[in-house]
Amino acid sequence: MRFVIVGAGPAGMRAAEVLRIQAPEAEIVLVGDEPHLPYQRPPLSKAFITERLSSEALYLKPESFFTEQRIALKLGAAATRIDRAAKAVELADGTRLAYDKLLLATGCRGRKLPPALESMPIYYLRSLSDADRIRGALAPGIEIVMIGGGFIGLEIAASATKLGAQVTVLEAAPRLMSRAMPGVISDFVRRLHEKHGVRFEFEARVKRIEPGESGRAIVTSERATYSAALLIAGIGAEPNTELAEAAGLSVEDGIRVDPFGRTSDPDIFAAGDATRHDNPLLGRPIRVESWQVALNQAAVVARNMAGANERYSELPWLWTDQYDCNIQMLGFFEPELEMVLRGDPMSHAFTVLGLDPAGRIASAITVNTGRDMSVIRRLVASNASPAKDALADPGRKLADLLKAARGA
Repeated sequence: MRFVIVGAGPAGMRAAEVLRIQAPEAEIVLVGDEPHLPYQRPPLSKAFITERLSSEALYLKPESFFTEQRIALKLGAAATRIDRAAKAVELADGTRLAYDKLLLATGCRGRKLPPALESMPIYYLRSLSDADRIRGALAPGIEIVMIGGGFIGLEIAASATKLGAQVTVLEAAPRLMSRAMPGVISDFVRRLHEKHGVRFEFEARVKRIEPGESGRAIVTSERATYSAALLIAGIGAEPNTELAEAAGLSVEDGIRVDPFGRTSDPDIFAAGDATRHDNPLLGRPIRVESWQVALNQAAVVARNMAGANERYSELPWLWTDQYDCNIQMLGFFEPELEMVLRGDPMSHAFTVLGLDPAGRIASAITVNTGRDMSVIRRLVASNASPAKDALADPGRKLADLLKAARGA
């Protein structure tokens, strides 16, 4: 039995690890287009920049692990074609790998600015090599224009500011992190960054980017002109679906899979950021760029490749660290949810809960109250409907509300 995994990121790495447990005698091949061993991505915008971590410090496993577990690595070799009829994957170096079961864990790539705006060097952050280039360009006092006020853009802004850079963020939306977070969180994060000296322009439309003196970039929006020694863009990500699409697999803003991780081909599975998967808890398909999804979905899908029949079913969990602030989010803040504040948003620590029409917790955001999240997860799992005034009272322990819900 041969399992081939295309994509040597966290999802591909986790799948290989679980497959070895589930199928001790199987042949496992892990293919990656980057030259690095599988590595953690969350530190790229944070500790890798600010603490100058080595590349090796990010590796999920040492090279010896793959040797001991008999996981064959094909790194620096992009997959170029899937021959579904022959059940084989072709690589850029000419290698052809036959498979019994194939897993696509191809991840995402950073969305690029329109070509008309790329007249000057623009830095993007998606890979270890990208982070290394940004780290090498940073210096105290350097003026940076960051295009994009989402998670990645703000994490880089915080890291650069810590190192003494002067940062201006141009955000196309009326507020920060608007795709994922409610307004109360956007306002808090804006205040946090402004306190550290970051400047913002909202509803910013970049009209042109031109060369200035001494290699600087002149960025012109509809309202203002900025001069930058370093120009970075963090405007979202796109799933790497080209391989799947060319093979005739179903693609809908992600490789379409069922809750078991199966694509439209019964011998091809997919996991991680590149998938649009059915979520039984939400009752709809979702695509989430999340470390948690990459690891946990990949583990379930790997077991299914080895013969199990498990559904991947959990609420997405995301987090971001900016300066000394930790923000965690469970689920999605849908428009129909009622928002309950637990604590003061003008303080440094509070929690936001989203209640469904039945009064059950459907989503949550913790701001420097990470200890709340483990209890909230259990409240969600128990389908509890605590009184709103109790949830809103920081003096009432969530653990006590959980005990009361279980007692009922």
